[in-house]
Amino acid sequence: MLISHDKKFLFTHIQKTAGSSLTLQLSELIPDLKQYMGTHDHALWAKNRAEFVWSEYYKVAFVRNPWDRLVSWYLMITQVSDYLKQQAKQGSVNKLWGYVLENSSSFEEFLYQCVDTIDDIDGKKSFMFNQLDYVTDDAGNIIVDFIGRFEQLEHDVQHVFNTLGFSGIALQHHNATARTHYRDYYNNACRRLVERRYAKDIDFFAYTF
Repeated sequence: MLISHDKKFLFTHIQKTAGSSLTLQLSELIPDLKQYMGTHDHALWAKNRAEFVWSEYYKVAFVRNPWDRLVSWYLMITQVSDYLKQQAKQGSVNKLWGYVLENSSSFEEFLYQCVDTIDDIDGKKSFMFNQLDYVTDDAGNIIVDFIGRFEQLEHDVQHVFNTLGFSGIALQHHNATARTHYRDYYNNACRRLVERRYAKDIDFFAYTF
């Protein structure tokens, strides 16, 4: 999660929704932008402990098709270098990565076996969270001002940049994963598992396989 008090801006960074690219670019554009709470904490957690006027801040998050997002997330973790894998297993880089590497040897095992909540070095994480969990309160109300979509990333990033007072700036992409289409990674059982597990996201954002 990132915050700028000068711009009155809060970015809720949902994993694998181009957040790393946005973080790097926004850091160049906003001098006082800094880490706020955990890297991937939920907006409600920030609202509950906010030492600023929540309603005065422009609050942004991005979401992604759950089937696509999980493939990208798994491949990012498993394609890191051998050195990082070893560090992750020891818990000194990213406990979530280590958890995945210890508990799965395939994408299917990842879906079925990596279901715990991990108290990581930079916050609480779980593959079981719906993306709506990051941007809603306990009653299910949206508490951020804008939710962009990975599927129309350039358009929605420009909307955020323009709202913050920046125009004509193209997003620079980082941490892209080399792979085929996400549908290639699923059998019918895994497809249905994701459909059940992330039903809130699929229904609210009208995503399809």
